[in-house]
Amino acid sequence: MGNVVMQKQVLAVSALLALLSGCGSREGEITAPSTVPTAAESPKEISAGEKVYRNTCSICHRLGLKGAPRLGDQEDWALRLAQGNEILYVHAVKGYRGSKGSMPSRGSNAKLSEGEVKAAVDYMVWYSMPKPHGPFGSQVFSATAKQFTIR
Repeated sequence: MGNVVMQKQVLAVSALLALLSGCGSREGEITAPSTVPTAAESPKEISAGEKVYRNTCSICHRLGLKGAPRLGDQEDWALRLAQGNEILYVHAVKGYRGSKGSMPSRGSNAKLSEGEVKAAVDYMVWYSMPKPHGPFGSQVFSATAKQFTIR
């Protein structure tokens, strides 16, 4: 029971850090958390990651085989997201064996380039990030949201 509480606390802290990473930006500037694909990445790059995910990564990440974090499962991804993308890239490209399972290098697909593996990581991270909830939904973080003044 204590482990579940700890996991929820880590998830909450991770989500808070992701939200706070946008603080301190200049007026009208929206900054994304470091674990989310940046605005510089084109939809083509995200779709390339999705293609690699569907053809290779989904074999384990869809069902959580060998301890793989399931796509879209925020609890599975919370601790991994807290490590940052660079660690995720290294583990995905070179492989990793940890207490929760193992990640074969390049998802056991030696034909994948390092860029393709990183694109797949970016896709899975983007898809698995906590999304804003509440009455304002994603409009709170919209880059096109209009400025308003409280009088």
